[in-house]
Amino acid sequence: MFTTFRKLVTAGSTATIISGLATHAQAADELVISPATPPQHIQTLTMTSFAEAFMERSGGALTAKVFDSSQLYNARDVGKAVARGDVGMDTVPSPYLSRVEANINVLDLPVLKGMTADQRSAMLDGEVGDILNEKLGAKMGVVVPGNWPVLGRVYYWSTSKPLTNFDEFVGMQIRIPGGAGPAAVVEGMGGIPVVMPGSDMPLALQQGTVDGTMASIESVVQQKLTDVGVQYGFWDQGIVGFLIPIVSQTYWDSLTADEKALFTEVWNEVVAEQREANEAVDTEMRATLAGWGV
Repeated sequence: MFTTFRKLVTAGSTATIISGLATHAQAADELVISPATPPQHIQTLTMTSFAEAFMERSGGALTAKVFDSSQLYNARDVGKAVARGDVGMDTVPSPYLSRVEANINVLDLPVLKGMTADQRSAMLDGEVGDILNEKLGAKMGVVVPGNWPVLGRVYYWSTSKPLTNFDEFVGMQIRIPGGAGPAAVVEGMGGIPVVMPGSDMPLALQQGTVDGTMASIESVVQQKLTDVGVQYGFWDQGIVGFLIPIVSQTYWDSLTADEKALFTEVWNEVVAEQREANEAVDTEMRATLAGWGV
């Protein structure tokens, strides 16, 4: 539940990085997880919740450590690190991985506008998700161990225009995380898509390099983008962001059949809670931003 995620003690996230950690494949008794988000972001809380549950359910036979806030790798590079076996696991926003497997762009097409997060989750838990997982695993040499956590509604945020209609997007430079789908949507509205990792976004907004950004509501609050000029938000019933869980093939192969089954079982249980918690996050964060005058 939402309160469970918020109360988690992220002990692993403050651990000292072991020397040479990012240059060696992980052993079965230690799963290194490398989210790019800060400790209280729902992405990090999800990974922490999973790590704790996985260790408990394995009776301590398997251990896991979470290194948040891009301590090891940023969101743009962590997928490659997992593929190499330098990191055991991470969840990666789907646009980053759509560069590897183009079919993932189907999630961002306008044909899905109006579908709720629950409807999209159900689609991804079924045949569509199975196909995408298989294709991505084959391309990257990784394992997708279970269902995808939901990142939430992807809003458009502006530092200058109120964004009350689509005409106001004409000529605006909009930062996107990547992917052909988001780029096509911004271009279709008359805007100019600018591909940029989330870590570079605040400075770009502050300096006026971009006029606005695509981002989840939680990212705006967590990164305090109001401090760099964000004043307006716009939701077009369009993109709902998802995180794709990927596990190093080296780590996965080191697990027994029973351990693999346990991994997927625990992961899917945590994702079910995370999806429910995300709705509460969106409501809470909208109230927070309203209080800040956004």
